[in-house]
This record gives sequence, structure tokens and C-alpha cells, in this order.
Amino acid sequence: MKTHILLLTTGGTIASTPTAEGLAPGIDGQELARRLPFLTDSYTVTVRDILHLDSSNIQPEEWQVIARHIYDAREDYDGIVLTHGTDTMAYTASVLSFMLLGISIPVVLTGAQLPIDHPLTDALENLRLAFSMAASGQAGVFVAFDRRVLLGCRSVKTRTKDFHAFESVNWPPVGTVDARGLHLSAA
Repeated sequence: MKTHILLLTTGGTIASTPTAEGLAPGIDGQELARRLPFLTDSYTVTVRDILHLDSSNIQPEEWQVIARHIYDAREDYDGIVLTHGTDTMAYTASVLSFMLLGISIPVVLTGAQLPIDHPLTDALENLRLAFSMAASGQAGVFVAFDRRVLLGCRSVKTRTKDFHAFESVNWPPVGTVDARGLHLSAA
């Protein structure tokens, strides 16, 4: 039986397309999912677009919207993946850690430094990791980025141009990926 994952999208670089003013969210959740052929092989996925924003525009009002969607869906899915822009992803992950305290499923935020359509994108690997973590059964709020899984309340963005964009403050990564797969430690 396949793991049932909810994919919530909010915009961000991962779903952006070039415009005259630079990158702007332009790909919806269904289109994003179509670019991930591994999804239907391993998971049953439901997609919902809840926001369509550059993450620099995500504020406390949007955190409430995101938290409500996750809270309302928590009993219907094995895990939840939330795509999000990297500029405020760590803030959202931290806030959700407290707004969803005690959540019984994995909630995994991910994004990308380059849009999913870019030939050198990190989006595919980050999404693979996020879905794997969402299927792990390890409850809590996490950030999945650059082959590492971090506790949401410990994540911080430290680099704007490097794929290794996030660090964990005073706590080791919850999971890492190597040639043997995803390895989780106690959270």
C-alpha cells in the first residue's frame, strides 16, 4: 500500500517562472506534481494550492492559513509536504513547530534555490527528500533541503546562493542522505 501524502504549495522559487521583473510564482501544484514522475510510483498524492506568493511576502496571516490547512488535514494523510520559498522558510518552519505542537505526522517544508524548470535545479532532489521524510512516520515539523532534514524550530537560512542554504542551530540534523538512502536520528 502506498503512503498517502498531501502536497501543499505556497509559491516560492521552486514554482517560479521568469518574468520581465524577474522570477515570480507561475507553476501551480498540479503542474509541479506532473514534473515529479517518482511521485505516483511511490506515493498516493493529493495536491492543494493554498498560496501563490514569493516567500518574502509571507507574514503571520499566511502562517495561520498554512497551519489551518495542515491541522485540518492531519488525520487524513500519512505526511504533508509544503513547498515554500527559501527566504522565509525557516521562519515558517519554526512558527509551525509551535502552532502544530504535538502533531502526529511528519510535516516537511522544502523549496529550491533554482526553479524546477531550470536545468540545474535542486528542486527534484529536495522534493524527493521531502516526500521520503513525509513517508517516514517520524512526527514533527522539518525542513528538507540539500540531502539533510532539519528540525523546523532549529533551521536557519545561512546562504542565499548555495544549495547548502540551511543550517541547524545547536541541534544535529534529524536525517541525512548518502548512497545507502535516508538515515534518521532521534528527533
